[in-house]
Amino acid sequence: MLSAALLGALGGLLVPTAAYRLSVPAGEPLRTVCDACAKPLPGWVPMLGCPGCGVRIGPSPWITAAAGGVASGLAALSLGSTPALPLYVGMCVLGVLLAAVDLACKRLPYQVVNPAIGISLALFTAVAAATGAWANLLRFGLGAVALGGAFVLLFALPGQGLGFGDVRLAVLLGGFLGWVGWREVLLGGLLPWLVNAPYLLFLLLRHRVSRKVTVPFGPAMLIGALLSLVVGAGLDWAGQI
Repeated sequence: MLSAALLGALGGLLVPTAAYRLSVPAGEPLRTVCDACAKPLPGWVPMLGCPGCGVRIGPSPWITAAAGGVASGLAALSLGSTPALPLYVGMCVLGVLLAAVDLACKRLPYQVVNPAIGISLALFTAVAAATGAWANLLRFGLGAVALGGAFVLLFALPGQGLGFGDVRLAVLLGGFLGWVGWREVLLGGLLPWLVNAPYLLFLLLRHRVSRKVTVPFGPAMLIGALLSLVVGAGLDWAGQI
């Protein structure tokens, strides 16, 4: 658990630069210059601040590191020692990046989510080939289809406030949860709504948003997926008492 948390924290430190580049409105090119001084950014190299003016680039690295460490530690605690654990640590770090971008510009970048779906399928296939966990791989695929399909239906309903980026993320998360079990897939579909409700109520009470304004749903989906692993592990532990 400790090693997973440390790896997650280190990965979280790399998030701010990527989040800054990706946090642009849909249809616009990724950032290549600093908004404050208009000087070019040196590639995707992690930076604490702009090399030209020193202004912070992206979200606080301490927040992203803490989020990556906590999420990875909880995933390790929930899953235990499993060959697939490094993939879940990677997903936790990726989740921090996606949440940061969604909070900044209300979109989940397809440039990240689409490749992540294909790469995760390839990596889980490799794990299944090495361990013989073909049943888990089948659930991976079916979980991705099930959760993604459910979000397609929700996306089609008027007034739901979901974007197609949320559908793509549901496919990705459905695969990761399906590898573990169907209970986690179900929880991963339900818990985001419970996570989002208190946050939305808080914003409404503070008059930060109106009833017609949507809020990013990606962070709630990511937190809900992590909580589904934690709750699932807790139920298993309670059943052994």
